Amino acid sequence: MNLQEYYDTIMQLSHGIVVTLDLNGEIIHGNTRLEDLTGYSMKELAGKDWFETFVARDEREDARRDVFNKAKENNISKISGYIRTRGGSKIYIDWNIKQLTDSRSNVVSILCVGQDVTSHMLRQKGLLHERFTLIERNKELNCLFEISKLGGDLELDLKETMECIVQMLPSGFQRPESTHVRLRIGNLSWETPGYRKTDNFLVEPVDAHRDIRGTITVAVEVPENYDKPVFIDDEKDLLMTVAQQIAIVVAKKEIKSAKKELEQQLRQADRLAKIGQFSAGVAHEINEPLSNILGYAQLALQTAGLDEQVRMDLGNIVDSSLHAREIIKKLMFFSRQLPPQFIPTDINETIAGALRITETAAKRHHIEIKCDFEDDLPLVPADPQHIKQVIVNLAANAIQAMEGGGTLTIKTLSDKSDAYIIVEDNGPGIPEAELKQIFNPFFTTKDVDKGTGLGLSVVLGIVKAHKGFIQVHSEEGEGTSFEIVLPCQQKNLTDD
Repeated sequence: MNLQEYYDTIMQLSHGIVVTLDLNGEIIHGNTRLEDLTGYSMKELAGKDWFETFVARDEREDARRDVFNKAKENNISKISGYIRTRGGSKIYIDWNIKQLTDSRSNVVSILCVGQDVTSHMLRQKGLLHERFTLIERNKELNCLFEISKLGGDLELDLKETMECIVQMLPSGFQRPESTHVRLRIGNLSWETPGYRKTDNFLVEPVDAHRDIRGTITVAVEVPENYDKPVFIDDEKDLLMTVAQQIAIVVAKKEIKSAKKELEQQLRQADRLAKIGQFSAGVAHEINEPLSNILGYAQLALQTAGLDEQVRMDLGNIVDSSLHAREIIKKLMFFSRQLPPQFIPTDINETIAGALRITETAAKRHHIEIKCDFEDDLPLVPADPQHIKQVIVNLAANAIQAMEGGGTLTIKTLSDKSDAYIIVEDNGPGIPEAELKQIFNPFFTTKDVDKGTGLGLSVVLGIVKAHKGFIQVHSEEGEGTSFEIVLPCQQKNLTDD
C-alpha cells in the first residue's frame, strides 16, 4: 500500500469527521463522514474554501482567524464551532487541529479531526432553557405570593395596597431594574419611580364585577438590537393574574360592609396565600434541583455499557422526577383558576363519560359501579369538562379507598331549581379528625406516590365556580358519600 492509499484508508476508517485544508483554507481531502453529515460529495468540495462553504457570511473571518491561530500551536489544538449543511441545518463539532509539515518542516496543510456533538449541545440548550423557565416561574410565584398577602391585609387601605402592589410587581419580570409599572383605578394613579411608557409594554384591564375599573401597564426598557423576547408568556399570565388580584382587592374594599361577602373574599385571599406560599417553596426547593436531577439522569442513561441494575436505578430516578413534575403541573392548574365555560349540560351524559375513564381502574380493583340517574333531570348551565373532572376525582378517591373491592354508586336527582349528584362508596370511611381537612389544598393521607392532596381542592373550586356547594358524610367502617348541588338556572355564574 502506498502512502496515498494509507492516508485515504485512515481517513475512511475514522469514526469522526476528517478534513485537510491548505494554507488558504481550501479543502484538500475529506472522508465519507464529512460527506454524510454535510450532504456534499468530495468531488463538489475539493478545492472549495471551507469557510465560504460552511460558515455564515458574518462569522467567516473570525472562524478563519481562530482556526489558523490554533493551527500555529505546536501541539494538537482544540476548538469548537458549527457548520451549515447543504440543507441549512446546524451541526456542532468539537475539532482537533494539527499542522502537517513536509520533510523540511515547512507547514503544508492543516489536518482537522472533529466529532459531531450536536445532540449534546441541543440537550444542553434544552436544560438551560428549562432552568431559565423555572427561575422565572419562581420569581413570578414569589411575586404573586407577596401580592396575595397584601390583598389579605385588612390593616392597609386601598391606596396603600395599590402602592405596595405597584412597587412589588417589577420583581416578577425578567428585567426588574428596567421594568416600569403604572396602575390606574378610577381617578387614582400609582407609578414606579421614573415611570415612562416605552415601545415595549403590556396593558391589562382591571375588571371588577364585569365593570372595567382601571388598567395596569407594564413597560420595559431594552437595549438596541435586543434579540430576545421582551415578554415571555408566563409574564403575560402574571400580569393578567395580578390584574385579577387587584380587582379582588378593589371589590373587597368596596363591599367590606357586607359581612358575608367580606368573609368570602378573605377565604379566597387565604386560599391564594396558601397556594402562593406552597408554590414559592416548591418552585425554589424542588423545581431547580428537579430539572438537574432529571437532566443528568437522562444523560446518564445514554452511557453505553451500563450495568442493568444501574440502568434500572437511573430509570427509577427519571420516573420519580417525572412524577414530581406532574405534581407541579397540577399546582399550576390550581393557581391559574381557569374560568369554566358554561353551556346547557346533560349531567347524566357527562357523568357516564367520566365513568368510562375510571372503568379500567374499577375492574382492576374488583369494584362494581352502579348508576341511578333521574331520567328527567333538567339541563344544568355548567362546563362539562370541569364536571367530568369532579366525577373522575371523586371516583378515583373512592376506588383507591376500597382496596379490597366494593361498590361505587352514583345517583342524580333534581328538586325545584337544583340538580343533585351523589357519589357513594362502601369503603372504610374517613376519620372525623381528617374530615374537616379533606378540602384543604395539599392535605392527603395517601402515600407520596399515590396522591398530591389537590384532587378535592380542585373539586371544591369547580363546584364553587358553578355557584353550587358540596357536602360530605362519612362514618368509619360505613363508607363515604359526597353530595353536590348545582343550580339549574343561570345565576350570574361568571361573577367572581
